[in-house]
Amino acid sequence: MDGSLLVLLLLSGLFWSNSALSRPYHYINVRMSWPEAQSYCRERFTDLATVDSMGDVNRLVNIVDAGYSGSVWIGLKKGTQKRWGWSNGENTSSQYYNWGSAQPNGDGDCAAIYSDVWHDILCSYKQYFVCYETSGYILVQSAKNWSDAQSYCRQHHTDLPTIHNSEQNNQITKILLSGYYIWIGLFLDSWEWSDKWILFFRHWAAGQPSMSSESGDCVGMSTTDSGRWSQYSCDLQQPFICNGDDKLIKKQIIRLKLSCNGKYTLNDPSLQTTILNEISEKLKSMGLESDRKLSWRKREDEEVFHLESNRTANSNNKCNRQ
Repeated sequence: MDGSLLVLLLLSGLFWSNSALSRPYHYINVRMSWPEAQSYCRERFTDLATVDSMGDVNRLVNIVDAGYSGSVWIGLKKGTQKRWGWSNGENTSSQYYNWGSAQPNGDGDCAAIYSDVWHDILCSYKQYFVCYETSGYILVQSAKNWSDAQSYCRQHHTDLPTIHNSEQNNQITKILLSGYYIWIGLFLDSWEWSDKWILFFRHWAAGQPSMSSESGDCVGMSTTDSGRWSQYSCDLQQPFICNGDDKLIKKQIIRLKLSCNGKYTLNDPSLQTTILNEISEKLKSMGLESDRKLSWRKREDEEVFHLESNRTANSNNKCNRQ
């Protein structure tokens, strides 16, 4: 912007509008512990980020500043109870089960089909597995642990299968190999979202979550490993991501007062775009803009800027109107 234009930020003139089609996310480039980040998000937004799908994971990765390559807090934390959930995020409340006799018996936290019924076994065991996609179920005859099988299905198909009824269970058992344990999408989970959201979508890094009691009870998302999640001590200081509308700047109005030397037409759309870009860059440098968009607020005459009527000045200090 030319130095002859002096922008004074007061109050009223621009308004913010949501650009996110679903849950709004906000990257906060301030290092805090998980509890501090949770308090910040609850005070200013809704809560620490809750994630429902790979689409959400990609959105989180994309809003983190390009220059940062560490981990960021999300809203997942270790809970006090274990619950069965499906890899695609569904919970198992009032849903179909097909456990074998005396199953689950506490042998492990992941489920596999054997002889048409379900068994709980150690997630670290390497087994064949089934993936699903819109065309049906696919048996993958490559032995992987449960987490690696999940990653493979998400990369090449959709996910490990969710089984809602006996018909789906029978469709899967028809393609299985006799005498083999075959992974399905059911797993036992002790993690919960800060906002108490009930979905079970998880995107753990290799070897996570750890069984070690010293691994930490709070979850951070990597900005480099395809957005995968790992455990950390809740006292670790790192940036974080909130979700929800901003309670402090939602529909915030800012008035702009400009002066120029008479060579500019302030209601020229191209000049207004230039001004918006300058303001946007300044807000980003101050950490005040995330996924929101700046727009001009026009009055009934479709003009943004109006000359002050109570000010006297010679023509050299006035800006032209369009």
